[in-house]
Amino acid sequence: MKRLLFLFFSLFVSSLVWAGDYQLVIDFVDGGEATFSLSKLPVLTFADQRLCVSMGDQKSEFELLDVDNYHFTADSSGTTSLRKNEDFSIIWRGENLIVIAQDAADISILLYGIDGISYPDRVHDNGSHYEVSLSALPKGIYLIRINNQRTLKINQK
Repeated sequence: MKRLLFLFFSLFVSSLVWAGDYQLVIDFVDGGEATFSLSKLPVLTFADQRLCVSMGDQKSEFELLDVDNYHFTADSSGTTSLRKNEDFSIIWRGENLIVIAQDAADISILLYGIDGISYPDRVHDNGSHYEVSLSALPKGIYLIRINNQRTLKINQK
């Protein structure tokens, strides 16, 4: 009976440990950070002086010169990228939705393909944040331009 109770207790404790959402945190030289939920199985690769993080169809690339450190930690509220001195944050929600929240009242968000085709119907203003939907877009590389100061490259597979 003691063995059976110990087995159930062990299973309960291990399920609590695995239920926690751990994250990959990339610290940047400028003091900012990007986080990726480990439950989404990010894959790290290094190529051409860049750190690449792939999660399914999503791919983020960072210059190695901009990366100070990367580590793993517990507790995540989503996949977020927030850089120092920027008035917006970028949050991945699922596989095909990017939420861009801004502190400033005026922000411009543009989504276009690598071929120059614009997709204004994929960018939705929800008051305090913008949602960029990648669902049903054909495979290819897309760019999100934020405030004409930052561009995200997304590989939709």
